[in-house]
Amino acid sequence: MVIRHQSVESTTSRFSIFSFGIDLPISLCDDLFSSGRVHSETTSDDQSHPATTSWERSASVSGARRTRNGSVVSIEQDSTLLDVDVQRKARLVDALKKEVKNIMEEAVSKRSIDLSSNYVNALCAAVEGCLLDGLKKRMLGLLGVRTTFALLQHTAKSFPPALGVLQKLAETPKDNPWVQWCWIREALHMRVLSSIVHHISTSTNIHRLYEAHALMVDRSKGGMVAALLLGPCAVSFKRMSHEEAAEELVRQASLVQRSNGVRPPLSITRQGSSIVSVSERSSVSKDYIYSLHHNFKSSLLYGKNNVCVADSHQDEPTKGYLSLHKQTHTGLLILKWTPNQLMHANSQPCSANRENEPQPYLFKQAISIDISQIIYIHLHQKDERSPSVLIFVNAEGVQSAPLQFPMGQHSLVFLSSLESGLAPCHRLEPPLWTSHGKEKILPKIRRKTSSQGPAQDYVFRIIRISGSDGQVVDTEKQSPPNSPMPTHCVSLPNSPNVITGEHVDSLVNYQIGEACQSMKQQILARAFFGWLSYVRHLRTVRSHLMYLVERKELQDRGKGPINESFWDQCRQEKTRELEDEFLQRVYWSGIEGESPKELRRRCWPYLIGLFSWDEEMEPKTTNFTEKYRQDVEKWRLWEAEVRRLDEEAFNSARERRVSVREASITSDVFEEENDSAFRPQSSQDEERLFHLFLTNLHRIEKDVERCDRNLIFFQNKENLESLRRIMCTYITRNLEEGYVQGMCDILAPLLVVFEDEALTLECFSLLMMRMRENFPQRNGMDENLSNLRSLIQVVDPQVFSIFTLSSDFTHLYFSYRWFLLDFKRELSYEGTHRVWETIWASGRTVSPHFQLFFALALVTNYREVIIDNNMDFTDLIKFFNEMAERHDTQRILEGARSHLTALQQLVLNLP
Repeated sequence: MVIRHQSVESTTSRFSIFSFGIDLPISLCDDLFSSGRVHSETTSDDQSHPATTSWERSASVSGARRTRNGSVVSIEQDSTLLDVDVQRKARLVDALKKEVKNIMEEAVSKRSIDLSSNYVNALCAAVEGCLLDGLKKRMLGLLGVRTTFALLQHTAKSFPPALGVLQKLAETPKDNPWVQWCWIREALHMRVLSSIVHHISTSTNIHRLYEAHALMVDRSKGGMVAALLLGPCAVSFKRMSHEEAAEELVRQASLVQRSNGVRPPLSITRQGSSIVSVSERSSVSKDYIYSLHHNFKSSLLYGKNNVCVADSHQDEPTKGYLSLHKQTHTGLLILKWTPNQLMHANSQPCSANRENEPQPYLFKQAISIDISQIIYIHLHQKDERSPSVLIFVNAEGVQSAPLQFPMGQHSLVFLSSLESGLAPCHRLEPPLWTSHGKEKILPKIRRKTSSQGPAQDYVFRIIRISGSDGQVVDTEKQSPPNSPMPTHCVSLPNSPNVITGEHVDSLVNYQIGEACQSMKQQILARAFFGWLSYVRHLRTVRSHLMYLVERKELQDRGKGPINESFWDQCRQEKTRELEDEFLQRVYWSGIEGESPKELRRRCWPYLIGLFSWDEEMEPKTTNFTEKYRQDVEKWRLWEAEVRRLDEEAFNSARERRVSVREASITSDVFEEENDSAFRPQSSQDEERLFHLFLTNLHRIEKDVERCDRNLIFFQNKENLESLRRIMCTYITRNLEEGYVQGMCDILAPLLVVFEDEALTLECFSLLMMRMRENFPQRNGMDENLSNLRSLIQVVDPQVFSIFTLSSDFTHLYFSYRWFLLDFKRELSYEGTHRVWETIWASGRTVSPHFQLFFALALVTNYREVIIDNNMDFTDLIKFFNEMAERHDTQRILEGARSHLTALQQLVLNLP
């Protein structure tokens, strides 16, 4: 046979391939040549072959190495460029793997994933990066647009699923918010993205659009991209706006609340494992699903699907995934079992009898067993062809749920993996035997008094080994009395030492006594720690919370909200009793009536404290209006001077074309002297006040322009001008305090109710006496955050434990905006009016800190959402931003009043 020399050229290297008429892949040639495993021998026929001369000519130029027969065995290639290509492809595939893993973990805990979520965005970006690698421009149209959408259009000519995606995109509205990666997102939603990518990686017609070194041209790497996308294509996706995404979380949490009941206020959640169960069937987070895989925290020793566990909700056992893990740092062995329906919750439909059940039901079925707590393992099987059952028994004598393995040697493989994981500190007793083929087998043991064959039921004991000599140390501190170790046993040859039947009774009695002692210690420990937690909570109440409420109880008499008839009666009689009833009814039910806005306009000045209960509004309102007019005329002069200076600064900057160093022209102009009649020249203090007004005026105008422009009231420019005039007048009266961003948000609801500038300003001034303490450089905000932290710690320890896991939660800064604006951004205008009047009424009756209890109710109202989704600081801020103006104000108010009453009762009953 004649060996031919074939020359293969690419943009980066030239290879000499020795083959028997077979075209080898370039990657394979790289491996062969780099490993030094290519040798060649030539015959005389090679010298007459025309290709030989050509190759020798090119080889001589490159200085290639030859054999003694003249055959070329070296290659001329740019290894640096090859390594760069390989590394680039590896980075792209690794990035895709990471995003696929993230989105599959997210799919486990959610029924459907929002197409606009960050997980989908990251996946689409990774897919686009793979598809754009090595994509030519000149083959994609006249303009040379290098986009994946142009690639999709070319693919749609020969692949129907790609054409379906284009048709679907044509039906999408032009204002589609998901413009970026639109076709990738749509293909993922239609579950055809994997097939489209697979077609791109295998179609020779499409390969013409790529460079030779592109990722999608690589058969192995390109096929891997398509295979990785199979999982995400099986996930259920849904288009949701930000508000719908937040509402979906609330809806899922409401399902759990309806099944578990409403949580009472000021109750302590018991944490830790149950006293009668080894397995923890608690809700599972994304970290739990991540722990099922081999990762840097733990090693996966064993994994088996379709392991059954008995289910009380249905006759047939539930199948699931069983895995054995060994933690990297501690060496602990953890056995986990997860239902198959949970592993494939979004890709496979649930059974018919669970179609309407909430997703958390599946999480509660998950089992996690710490092998360090296990002392016995029971193995039951009829024969090798029948299924086997494993039962784990802990030191307290409590059994785990039976794990049924499919027929075959699966239980033996598991025990072998467990025995390997227990080494070198622990081992099974009796140990597994090793057959002639070096395979593990079950020990063949039979009782001494039995004439039957080898037993099929086994009881394995986990014992500890001390030192390296293999000496067995009993796990108990003391050996059972009168229970010496057996000196003989009947088994097949080379059988290990096994406890015989005559010692079982004494050992069982001893273990029962140990279990009772352990249970006694646990009960006492839990009682002690429960008492300790209660004492700590009482200390927190005494030191921080008891001063938040008044000791006078306020009962709801059920008289309903304030209406027009009751208010007319109050203004006619003006008695102290009617004032108390007015405050109580506002606190419990609010202000309603035929026209709530008009009624609030009459009631709020008395509720805020602008007028005393026995005086009329009319004499004072006239004085308020006259004073307001004078203040407006005063700052109007200053405003005219500010406009003139601004115009001079603008003209001067345009004429002089100042450099960056002289960019601050405004301050230079202000320092220039001028003899304008409009500028105050009376004193240095007046000059300083003018500059303070100038600084605050520009801040006010910026905030006024963007204040609630979506509201019809402020779409009217006259109302915006009224807002600006009121704010400027307030700043003129309080120039030392100055303007702080957020004041316009507090002023706006008052102006909507009163529609009177002078009256609005007076009420706003009284409101700011309390609110300005929450602004920067004051202590009010720190006190509110600290008190809210203490309230959450006492009321809901489980939520508080989640907050303490992150340092970002230390000061609860996600509630900063709540206290700064009195929840104005969180609620609609109607809800804001309802909450504000409750806060004002509470301040004069039961507590001047009702805003703390409303903030507490906001947290506890969504406690199931926070716990089930294991929200971190960023997630919580995003959630409450998306829920802005969508809260159930009445429900949260009821929760706040309930929390306040419970704390009041606790304070009254303090020993």
